[in-house]
Formats: sequence, C-alpha cells, structure tokens
Amino acid sequence: MSKKVTGSKSIVEEDINDPTVVNLSETFMSDPDFGKPPELISPLKTPKIRPEAEFDEVRLQKNCLLVLCSDTILQDVPFDRFEAAKLVMNWLSGHVDRTLQRMAVAVISILVAKLSTQQTTQLGADIFIMKQLLGIVQQKAMAGVVDSTLKFALSALWNLTDETPTASRHFIQCQGLELYEEVLESYSSESSIQQKVLGLLNNIAEVEELQADMMEEDLLEHVVTLLQGPQVEVGVSYFAGGILAHLTSRQDAWTLDQGLRQTILEQMHAAILTWALPERVQYCHMLQEDGAVELLNTLSSDLDTHSDVRGMAESILGMVEHHQTASNPLRTQPAIP
Repeated sequence: MSKKVTGSKSIVEEDINDPTVVNLSETFMSDPDFGKPPELISPLKTPKIRPEAEFDEVRLQKNCLLVLCSDTILQDVPFDRFEAAKLVMNWLSGHVDRTLQRMAVAVISILVAKLSTQQTTQLGADIFIMKQLLGIVQQKAMAGVVDSTLKFALSALWNLTDETPTASRHFIQCQGLELYEEVLESYSSESSIQQKVLGLLNNIAEVEELQADMMEEDLLEHVVTLLQGPQVEVGVSYFAGGILAHLTSRQDAWTLDQGLRQTILEQMHAAILTWALPERVQYCHMLQEDGAVELLNTLSSDLDTHSDVRGMAESILGMVEHHQTASNPLRTQPAIP
C-alpha cells in the first residue's frame, strides 16, 4: 500500500499483488547468483589491488539488489530508505541488463512509496531521477510491452510527483506530458497502465502554476474519453474526473475555448452520476480528518446546491454515518436514564 492514502498516491502493493507483476522474492531470490559465497564468485581479470577486487562487482551488486527485493525487507525491516532509493537510482543509470533493471525499478518504486513527503520532495528535486524513470517508460512504450518494469516505473513516477511541485515541473520539462499522452493512446485497453498515468497527471493538475501546461486539446481529449464507457474501469474514471475537475475549476485560468470547458463540465456531470460510492473505510477517515464532512453538510443544506450534487452529498454523509456507527456501536445505544 502507499505510504499514505491522501492525494493521488499510487498504491504499490497493488503492483506486488497484481498477477501480471512477478512476486519479487519468489522470482529474484531464485536467481542462481543469489547467496553465492564470495569464494565462488569469478575474480576480475584486472590486477589485484586489494582483496575486494577479487569479487565480481556486478555480481555483488546483483546480490545486494536481490536482498533488497525481499518483500519482508522492503516492507518491514527498518533502514534508510531514502539513501537506498538514491543509491539504487544512481546505480540504475549505468546498467542496461533487463533483469537488473527490473529489480532496480521495483525496489525504487516501493522505496519511494515509503518515503515521507519531505524526503519525496528532496528526491524529486533531482531532475536526473525523473529523466531515468521516463527513459524506462519510453523504452517500454516504444516496444509496446506491458511488464512489471513498466508498471513499477509508472508507480515510482506517480509517487515521486505526489505533493511535490518541483518533481511535477521536472516531469513537464522532460517532455513527460507528451510521453504520457502517447502511452494513453498506445495502451487504450490496459486499465492498470491508464490508472497509473492518470494518477500522475492528477498530481500535475493539482499544481495551479502548472495547469496551463496541461491545456492541450489532444491530451484533454484522451482524458475525457476515460470518463465513462463500458470498457472504462471506475478507478480510471475517478482519476480522469479528478484531472478535469482541477483544470476546469478556475474559469479565469482556462486558456482554451470556453465552449470546450462547458462541454467537459457537462460530460463530468453525467459521468459522476454513474459512479458508485467507494467502499474503502479509509475514505471515511479522510473525509473526517480533512474537514470534508463539514463541506458536505454545507452543500446538503444550501438551497442553491444543484439537486444532483445535494443527493450525492447526502449519500456520502450517510456512508460516513454508517461507518461511524459500525466502528462505534455504542453511538446507537440509548443513554441510560
């Protein structure tokens, strides 16, 4: 799971549990090089300068990655994940081996999801990291493949841009918007890819000073098509709606044709009415902690609120009340006289 539920944070555990994504520990730790004692590792062909030179550096590094690929170590064992993420990212730049790349990207994706917002901001300030991850996405997209490396790279980018305007700006500077538009077009039937792409675009759309960069009709057309439809999963539709909501929320900041904005608003209205209420308990906690319950109460009681909006607000408030009752049965018991 992601390090937090707020915002558009990617849920990396879904990558790990996805049947199309290999299990890290089962796959990588079965590697024939894993656990091989030093005396069995081939020595370098260069002159011996110090004892460490007896070991094959690449194989040692591979063993380190294999250890980090343990689900238990990545998820539960305490260590400096920030430094580890930087080291693996720097190491990745000098290696093109597909197996090693797959391991490194998987490790980076999970480590980034475990960082604090401050650490993510610090990591995202390095444009080199953005270039590396986007390069991997481009490589996979050009080949038209859907594999664990692509999914983990997309998740890492999604997490890296969450609540980090600097990383979001770097994404745009590295032609990320153009690349992601191509990915949406190329993977039109892959909902798992679409959700990760839209999740990151949601992060970009949240940054007001970057919204102008997203005012591209072709890009918006791709997003609008994912609002609803028989082949569109609800998670994809949620993120598409979130992007469009951010971009249309400030009429004075809208730089495209106003007729297009009105059309998008109408399509959003129709799509949102088809959405079912989420069942995840953590969303109820979010609504309470972020003050959304008060906002929903205001919408529900305001006579000027659109009837559809009022109905949805009341449904959500009912869901929150049901959760509160279920988690605290004493609330429903009458007071003792």
